Amino acid sequence: MAMGGINGEQSNTLLFCTILGFAAISWLLWKFLLSPPAPTGASPSSSTATAGGTSSARTGGAGASSSSTSAARTSSIRGTAAISKKDSEVAPFSFGRSRRPPHLVAPEGWERTKSSDLSGCLVQGVVPFRSTPAAAYEARLKEESAASDDAASAAGEGEKSPPADPIVVNRRERARVFARMFSAGSGGGRPPNRGANIVASIKHAELSCAKLQKALFLLGTYYNLFLLVDGSGASTACGDDKEVKEFVNEMRSELLNQGLDGSDPSGGYKLNAQIVPPHRIAFSSTSKGRVAFVRQLHGTELVVDFDEDVTKELERFGFRVLVYPKDGGGGESSALGNYLIP
Repeated sequence: MAMGGINGEQSNTLLFCTILGFAAISWLLWKFLLSPPAPTGASPSSSTATAGGTSSARTGGAGASSSSTSAARTSSIRGTAAISKKDSEVAPFSFGRSRRPPHLVAPEGWERTKSSDLSGCLVQGVVPFRSTPAAAYEARLKEESAASDDAASAAGEGEKSPPADPIVVNRRERARVFARMFSAGSGGGRPPNRGANIVASIKHAELSCAKLQKALFLLGTYYNLFLLVDGSGASTACGDDKEVKEFVNEMRSELLNQGLDGSDPSGGYKLNAQIVPPHRIAFSSTSKGRVAFVRQLHGTELVVDFDEDVTKELERFGFRVLVYPKDGGGGESSALGNYLIP
């Protein structure tokens, strides 16, 4: 009887310890793997400003001068796509937690209701065009132009003719690009709808070409643009991982003009990270790499490339491919830029 009682107590103790251990392991799994991250503290007003407004300037006091109002509007416009360093940092033990893409502009009111889950803002894992700063970029340029004109009038610089509407000007220029892309000689067809995912391949030696910058600006403010830089022939493309990474970063910096604002005073066009985020500029030194990129990107509606082999390979899988002449450039002149903007 005594031995039976001792064995029973040991069994109960072992069962109790097993339950405690299981509970502790379950709590650790929930705490570090399954629980959603704490809200970052971003206020709804910041989300609204990011979505493309200058609400801070519009709600200024009635006694504020026009120059201070214009300055506030300009600073708000230039900061629409800024993401705070705190929000972009990756916290430790972030496995299983959602992270906010740096170029995502969440719909108004989303952060108040679903601040810890932004998966509903994505389409097949890709941030849609309507939720990127590029969607409202031209509207912000128009507001900035109007703010500069108001500041000039307030400074007493005299009456000037109203500035051209950048939305109308870009629409006219974009129509000319589309006429080249979708003419009968290029295969015809209807342009993809606004916001569609398109991939364009360019050569690494042509990134600073003015015509290429203009063509990509017009495409990037109308479509969800992904860029593939062909690094074939570059000596750094065959280096070690560190050299290749530095080369890719230099290409991205050159193509995005080191963060300069969109249009320059001379009427030219400049890309920046609001139009094409840096992580959407990929590098490949082979045609197989470009094919693999397109196939892994969901929802690609148009591919613009210069290689016949890439075209044949992608068309086998049902992709729509537009081929442009690979020999249309020279030096820093871009083959794609010269093709779309003769």
